[in-house]
Amino acid sequence: MTIKLMLLRVAGPLLVTVAALSGMRRSRLALVLLNRALVGLALTAVVGAVYFGIIALGRPLTSSAGLVAALVAGALFHPVRVGLQGAADRLFGIERDPYRLADRVNRRVQEAPGPAEALASAVAATRRALRAPGVSVEVVLPGGRSRRFADGEVGASPTVLPLEWQGTSMGRLLVAGEPRDRALLDMLARQLAEVAHAVRLSADLRRSRERMLLTREEERHKLRRDLYDGLGPTLTELALSADEARISLAGGPEAVDPLLTRMRRRMTEAIVEVRELVYGLRPPALDGADLGELGLEGALRTLADSPGPRVDVAVSGPLGDLPAAVEVAAYRIAHEAVAGVRRHARATTALIRVDRRPGSLCLSVADDGIGLPEQRREGAARLRHRAEELGGTYEHDTRPGGGTEVVVELPVKEPA
Repeated sequence: MTIKLMLLRVAGPLLVTVAALSGMRRSRLALVLLNRALVGLALTAVVGAVYFGIIALGRPLTSSAGLVAALVAGALFHPVRVGLQGAADRLFGIERDPYRLADRVNRRVQEAPGPAEALASAVAATRRALRAPGVSVEVVLPGGRSRRFADGEVGASPTVLPLEWQGTSMGRLLVAGEPRDRALLDMLARQLAEVAHAVRLSADLRRSRERMLLTREEERHKLRRDLYDGLGPTLTELALSADEARISLAGGPEAVDPLLTRMRRRMTEAIVEVRELVYGLRPPALDGADLGELGLEGALRTLADSPGPRVDVAVSGPLGDLPAAVEVAAYRIAHEAVAGVRRHARATTALIRVDRRPGSLCLSVADDGIGLPEQRREGAARLRHRAEELGGTYEHDTRPGGGTEVVVELPVKEPA
């Protein structure tokens, strides 16, 4: 009677599985039914063999062989069932413990030397967990670029899932074919989104480091050029004028006076150039506590008071709540533009206009000079780079009445 009940217990799932497999393709339901049927059949065979084997071997020795066989079969039932179920799950690619799978993926990620290697390892682990022919992750990097991590062949018609981290799209997950376990796929997609976020942060950090190195080299090149092309010739001319004045002393004081007057004028120009070089490295008006006292408007008015063409400053709107990065960028742009006007434009007047608008700061520097010399075009590229670093825009053009106008607009995040 016991054997009949065991056979019926095994035959029932087998018949249902055969019917399911005959009416549909390899769906998850058919695989689950077949999985259970095979586990039940193997479990019945193993436990039955142990039970009847003990009875056959122990009956000649003791009358309690049936009781011993029942106890042994009962003790073996659970461990044998767990082992057979695990083997069947590995055979059919079914993961019954998502936490164990998540822990396995996390260990692979933590053992990786970097974010990119971690994502590649997580993609490989995801492919094995899903038993898919191929899995691919496409990460959207800063600047619109993308990077692809793949394991296996995805094919022409993959299943696509977006990877989102805190409401921001990190890219997408592509899985070859139709996944067997959609819930498991969603869980793995959330884990992959976190690793993709780390890859994106790493790429952003690398890009920022490259831009910092580029900016540093540009600043060094600018300083070297200003010293060599600007201050160097001025000091050489002063030395020559001193020699000329020393030689002219023999002709009387009247002959020396024009030379000394010219030397005084060139010395004043050299002092202005040195001050502009120092202020370009770190403007004192934006340093430490002076920032709270002067702010951007005060710093620009201090800049306008330097010797040279008359520079007016016009401010529209409050500037007290500007972010520090916007203040420094606006001042540096105005400083370089005004320095170009004083050195090369041959202008008599210039105007710095600052207009605070909702969500932005507009800065313009206009002069009545001869325009931007061809050899100073790289200075315009540097100003454009400063504006674009903060997501702003830069334009320069020739004014209708003569001269050049530089217009920069920088984004400003309004307080909540």
